[in-house]
Amino acid sequence: MAHILIPTDFSSNALNAALYAIHLHGAEGNTFSVLNSYMLPRGAASTMWSIDDMLAKESHDGTQAFVQKLREELGDMNVQINVLCEHGDLPNVITMLASEPDAPNLVVMGTQGATGLKEVLMGSNTADVIKHSGLPVIAVPQDARYKTPKRILLADDGGPVQKETLSVLLDIARWSHAEIMIVRVLKEDDGTEESSSSALYDNLLGAIPHSHHYVSGENVNTALHDMADQSDADLVVVVHRQRGLFEQLFHRSTSTKLAMHTHIPMLVLQQSQG
Repeated sequence: MAHILIPTDFSSNALNAALYAIHLHGAEGNTFSVLNSYMLPRGAASTMWSIDDMLAKESHDGTQAFVQKLREELGDMNVQINVLCEHGDLPNVITMLASEPDAPNLVVMGTQGATGLKEVLMGSNTADVIKHSGLPVIAVPQDARYKTPKRILLADDGGPVQKETLSVLLDIARWSHAEIMIVRVLKEDDGTEESSSSALYDNLLGAIPHSHHYVSGENVNTALHDMADQSDADLVVVVHRQRGLFEQLFHRSTSTKLAMHTHIPMLVLQQSQG
């Protein structure tokens, strides 16, 4: 049983992400919470209760209408959907929800952009949620349409990974009978490290079909871009850690295009420190 949080701004992009989340996990035993966050315009006085009440009503009405449209798109699929309307900016609201006893296991949210995941994620609510909420996040590009993942590309940054970190990925791979391609980008002088993470992932993935791939390249972004493109991946997975691969991929100083095309959904896992 999973609890999936789906933020919405009532856009078609958010609806697409919601459909992706539900089709990926299925209705049986799972709960989906559709969240809209709202707040007073910057500079508005805190005593403007009438405006705050109006925004709360608009949020509630908009979220209810969004869920109704979502149910229409789902047809006869019987899905448990909760409606959440919270005051505050989205990243902080999700961080708050992540600390509650019934915290979501996963956030699935739409992204926008046309030229690469840097434009899609950096400077957006999605990036802030990934960096600060502590929850795994699936970023669904606006043009992505759900299909059962059969080939998943997992980017290996060479750092330690706990089994708990991979739990969402393991669940997806098991119920979709997907193959996981573990891809490590090596610089020219890093060849001796090839076997260091292989045994780790062999142990963590167990019987799930998986393979190890090592590609050379001075630029991680370009190498992963090529591999995702050539392998026809349905889902790309990276681990978010301080100063890890995710931070490298989405650092604003990166001059080259990022690794994955925007039509490939991306799962960002959270590796706890310590």
